[in-house]
Amino acid sequence: MKVDKKIFEERRIQAIKPKTAQLLVEQIGHELYNHNLYRTFANYFAVKGLHKLEEYYIARADEEVTHHQWIVDRLNYADVLYKYPEVPAVDTDIKDEEDTFIQTLDKEIETTTLIYNIVETAEKEKDWETVKWLQDTLVDEQTEEEHISRKFLKIARQDTDWVTKEDYILTEYQAGEAADAQTTQ
Repeated sequence: MKVDKKIFEERRIQAIKPKTAQLLVEQIGHELYNHNLYRTFANYFAVKGLHKLEEYYIARADEEVTHHQWIVDRLNYADVLYKYPEVPAVDTDIKDEEDTFIQTLDKEIETTTLIYNIVETAEKEKDWETVKWLQDTLVDEQTEEEHISRKFLKIARQDTDWVTKEDYILTEYQAGEAADAQTTQ
């Protein structure tokens, strides 16, 4: 099999195909927006005196920064030259405590959809190295993000007080994070 000269020319510049790279750059902005949204929710709970939910949303926000860093590291590794995307201001109304969990799940579903689109684009561009990286990192992570968001929305909808709910949510979240840390060691 003879390799097309165009492949050599493109890969000498960067190891990720252009459309896929552009979507990854846009995803940086999306992850940073998620961070800001979750910090907004953390502030809401701090003001309400529900400090365990504040802590929970700070941790969720920190995860978004980590996701952003994974993408940045991957783009840098692949020699992709880019400019940071603009991150829109958070412009959301919070109706009540439960609403933050609805918005969180909706945001994670949106994020999953965006990541699936990046995978599809990488597949169309036959960028198999990036497809594998996406599946091993962002797709796996989004599966977990949606799961915990759905799980905690169910807890938020329980007919009990918010002090009980926040205790359960933070304890379960921290247990999951500890388990994840064990599996990555």
